[in-house]
Amino acid sequence: MNEIPPGVIDHREWTLENGRNNALWVNGLGAPRGFWTPLLRELNFPTTKYREDYAVGLRVRREYRIGRIYDVMYNCRRWGGNSDSQLDVEAVNRNNLYKDRIRTWELQARIEMNKAKGL
Repeated sequence: MNEIPPGVIDHREWTLENGRNNALWVNGLGAPRGFWTPLLRELNFPTTKYREDYAVGLRVRREYRIGRIYDVMYNCRRWGGNSDSQLDVEAVNRNNLYKDRIRTWELQARIEMNKAKGL
């Protein structure tokens, strides 16, 4: 039961002062995440094997506020099979490109939503 690095990952970037759209400029939502299943069944978001949780979070955030628990609830463990562990530069670049695409799609959707509302 000894702590394995990196230990606590507390995502201090998630504050009210950082604004309602913070999810658009961070590289992920942190873990664990929980979403209300009936709401997810109503939303349209990309289905993929990588960063679908981020896409869901951005889509939910378009219309709802994401709650945050600031207490440390667990220690993080990473091992070789994780989706973001020990990646080569090409894999990191591919993953970052996809996250940039998700953010672009979300920004475009928000712009269209605001146009439809006359904002």
